[in-house]
Amino acid sequence: MSLQVFPLSVRVGIQTLRANPLRTVLSTLGVVMGAASLVAVLSVGDGMERFARQQIVRRGLQTVRISARTSDTVDNLQVPRTDFPIFTPDDLRDLAASGRQETEALLTVEGTGMFDIAGKSRAARVQGLLAGNARELGLHVWVGRRFTADELERGAAVAVVGYKLAVEMVGSRPTESAVGMDLVQQGRSLRVIGIEEALIDERVLSVAVPFAAAEPLMVPVSGARPRSLALNPRRVEDVLAVKASAEAWADRRNPDWRGKKQVSIATTGLDLLVAMDQGILIFKIMMGAFTAISLIVGGIGIMNILLASVAERTKEIGVRKAAGARRRDVYVQFLAESIVITLVGAVLGAIFGAAGAWVVTKIMRAYTMAQVYMAVTWQTLAVAMGAAILVGLVFGTYPALKAARLSPVDAMRYE
Repeated sequence: MSLQVFPLSVRVGIQTLRANPLRTVLSTLGVVMGAASLVAVLSVGDGMERFARQQIVRRGLQTVRISARTSDTVDNLQVPRTDFPIFTPDDLRDLAASGRQETEALLTVEGTGMFDIAGKSRAARVQGLLAGNARELGLHVWVGRRFTADELERGAAVAVVGYKLAVEMVGSRPTESAVGMDLVQQGRSLRVIGIEEALIDERVLSVAVPFAAAEPLMVPVSGARPRSLALNPRRVEDVLAVKASAEAWADRRNPDWRGKKQVSIATTGLDLLVAMDQGILIFKIMMGAFTAISLIVGGIGIMNILLASVAERTKEIGVRKAAGARRRDVYVQFLAESIVITLVGAVLGAIFGAAGAWVVTKIMRAYTMAQVYMAVTWQTLAVAMGAAILVGLVFGTYPALKAARLSPVDAMRYE
């Protein structure tokens, strides 16, 4: 881009930087290091926050669950109830129709099933699913696919298995090869169509199946098996609003449910999210404060370079003023040099910082099960660029003012 688009004072400043490449590079280096550190810290922090939110969703901690109360606490002991509400597909359809379109509604039932896996009888948690307006079904599939609407409606013999169960099924073969295999239980078989993402501390085997196919796979229990209705909002921040709408729906559907404490409507992830956000914010502020020191050091370097430049070019400044340059022109010239250095340093720092964050998160994934990826957001770039510009303005102002205040006569006599 031609320099002619800039004012004369800015062009003079840029040409001066070009004429002294080594000095320009050395003064830019401090800003590059500071900006790179800042971008890397914020990008890793954003990636950690995104991973933590994914884990909250993955574990169902943002789910608003409407559950029947199956026991009472009496003298610190659990006393089972013999009568409790049994939710039906009609309840699910009514709940889905009354809620937000972006909130998924599910009817679920859970129990334990015994399966033949690698020649052994193994126990697995079985979850039956029926969708209202759900698309993702609360499943986070790593390989394969989720259930189709037709498979859910007719109770097809298909399953999405947990990562740990898939590992047990394939033995030494690649885990993804479990897709297409049959999960066998006493003459019954389920075709595996998907594998869920791994959890860091996954301890039990799990399998999800269509609702109508679930109970025959479970170990029989006396009496009716409790069912739950679940609402999965798109964002954790919507949990409170979704919970309020679920309470209003329950009161309309059957006033006795909440009036006589027959059902509970609860979520467990909101407090965890608040604590997580606070922890990550503290991490960002603390590490950002440390990396800001690098930017300040870079700014001091710029000020030193510009002060030396003012001393070296005192006679030049006097000539410019004698030729008609105003104080403002000289001020803008030196301030432009400072801002150009910091902007170039910020751009290079953003590139190196993103690369550094990529390397750090890659190491995290290599040594842990945590799928943390760096996240460079526009807010991160805005903070880095804003900090760099601020450094340029703050540390470039004094040398620029000093140059602008020089007397033309005294400056021209300077040797």
